[in-house]
Amino acid sequence: MSNIDLSKLFNKLSELDSKVAKEAVVEAVSQGGLIVQSQARLLITSDSHALERSVRIKKEIKDQVISSTVYTNSEYGAYYEFGTGPNGQANHAGISPAVIPRYSQRGWMIPADAMSVEKAESYGYRVAMKDGEVIGYYTKGQMARPFMYPALKNHEKDIIKNSKKIISSKIKEICKK
Repeated sequence: MSNIDLSKLFNKLSELDSKVAKEAVVEAVSQGGLIVQSQARLLITSDSHALERSVRIKKEIKDQVISSTVYTNSEYGAYYEFGTGPNGQANHAGISPAVIPRYSQRGWMIPADAMSVEKAESYGYRVAMKDGEVIGYYTKGQMARPFMYPALKNHEKDIIKNSKKIISSKIKEICKK
């Protein structure tokens, strides 16, 4: 998890009208969440696009804390982000340094009805055959394909710049009154 510190800017804004200050912060945090959500979706490459559609935002306002959480409710989102098996352990560059995944040390077989032979071969899986029939596909997992962490980390400066723009705009709006 990563937090962007805009406290100096928010402190200046809070010296002004508190209602307007809160509106500015809510807007800045909401737009920051939208930036992360859209970037996370762009980093996902999948045929079905289900994972992309599952990336959501939850905005919360509790006491003086305003947050925007970008998350996925997909069952396989974490596998995509962090990788799986020996391949994930060997190839997990770009994941959050705060997360230390534990990987299975063995490969496994995926059932034959999970996908077509063509799809399995496109993923680099070996086809398992018995008596001339496909019974499954051997895999040693998948490498990590981070999308959440880089979506935030690579766009922190954009989020800060956008937040400053929103807050400056609110300050100008107040000064005109």
